[in-house]
Amino acid sequence: MDVAILQTSVAAWGRREMTASSDPDLETLRRVVEGDTLAFETLVRRHQGRILRLSERMLGNKEAAQEATQDVFFKAWRKASSFRPRAKVSTWLYRIAVNHCLNLLRRRKLVQFFSFGDMARNQGEEAQELDPQDASPDAERRLSDLRRWRRLREAIEELPAAQRAVLVLVRFEGLSYLDTATALGISRNAVESRLFRAMRRLEKTPGVF
Repeated sequence: MDVAILQTSVAAWGRREMTASSDPDLETLRRVVEGDTLAFETLVRRHQGRILRLSERMLGNKEAAQEATQDVFFKAWRKASSFRPRAKVSTWLYRIAVNHCLNLLRRRKLVQFFSFGDMARNQGEEAQELDPQDASPDAERRLSDLRRWRRLREAIEELPAAQRAVLVLVRFEGLSYLDTATALGISRNAVESRLFRAMRRLEKTPGVF
């Protein structure tokens, strides 16, 4: 991290509008800007789970998501001095992660999507449970659920990357429209529009809803 930029950034923290009470991560990031590696480790521990989950949902591959998560935090370390508290540090990290994943999707032309909650994380186990040979009373219903989930996953894979990002942040990460807009660097109206178009496309998929 450039020393001159670092000194200027540290001095500017006293003039920040957002306070540590409104965002506990702000003080941690301030220490990161000062070069505190332990503070950076703290920031990683707090947020690596959600960044990994987001990356899995965007990329559809656990190994790729793990590598992407490492890249995201490396970028966060490099960009810490440029952070401006217009949003929470967590939202800033989401923005770095989404942009990184979108770049990977564009470069690799990936269309696979994320692990779909607990069901996707246990896909192998559930696939066995939903084996048509299962003679239990609920076997047919569980098989139907798995097929519907697969159709939904395929439909999401077909969404444009921009709509996919909004869908993940709003519907699966639980971000507000405003935080999603900040994370993606777009307007709130754009978030609403992309989410509406994404949901309309999913609703048109037979057997999903």
